[in-house]
Amino acid sequence: MFKRIWRILEAWRLGRMLMLAVITGSTAYGFGASLPQALRAAAIAALLALGGFYLDYLADWRKDRDSGKLLNPLATGELSIPAAWAFVVIGVGGSLALAFLASPLMALPVLGVVAIVGGLGIGWLDTPVLRAFSLGAIQSLYVLTGGLAAGKASLGVWLTALYLFFAMTGGKIMGDVRDLPHDTRAGTLTIPQKYGLRWASTFLLINELLAYAVALSVYFVGALGRGYLYCILLIILSGMVINIIFVRQPTPRTADITNKLSFIGLGSLYILGMILGRL
Repeated sequence: MFKRIWRILEAWRLGRMLMLAVITGSTAYGFGASLPQALRAAAIAALLALGGFYLDYLADWRKDRDSGKLLNPLATGELSIPAAWAFVVIGVGGSLALAFLASPLMALPVLGVVAIVGGLGIGWLDTPVLRAFSLGAIQSLYVLTGGLAAGKASLGVWLTALYLFFAMTGGKIMGDVRDLPHDTRAGTLTIPQKYGLRWASTFLLINELLAYAVALSVYFVGALGRGYLYCILLIILSGMVINIIFVRQPTPRTADITNKLSFIGLGSLYILGMILGRL
């Protein structure tokens, strides 16, 4: 039984949940939260990610099954629908409870993430561009959760949320190109399919440049220290290289590689920047 649950969680890409948790916790720490407050923010993010991802799986399992995108445990039959709903209830309910106990305001970004995932699932936000904006908005809400865990919604917190909004909105293009064969079979219309790879690449670059500009502004308004600045400069340099590699050869294989490099490499630099940038 426990091996089966672990296999399901592993297929669900446990690393994504952990990364969101550490990003949220490090954001809280960077903006002045104590270690217990930062750990609580990380726990809220981990539970929210658990509930949100399984809610997304419930919405997409038929399409994933038909398209052959078998990372969804519901599409492979490894997990039953009632069990998936149990993960949703545990994740969403647990994150809301922890957030509300810390501060009623912290429940707002948690509810925002649930609303966006639900809106995508029922089709209200299910358009190529809105899906990209939704991914950016979800990541920005995790940042706001971290900021509120530190007891503040300062200019620096809002700018950091905006930075990750642009970064993840643009990064959605890589995910769309990576999943192009599956989306084509499932009939899911994405930005590269509707507008073409050239326009999609332009959309990516514009959002990434905006992200870099906003990320630098976090330092120049005095929200975080030099350690953050050095990490952001590394993010900009590495990100530009990753983007150029993708734009020069926007294939599903290249997109898979660049998407992982962005998620792991740039995400780790962000976390390090938050820790080192604490004033």
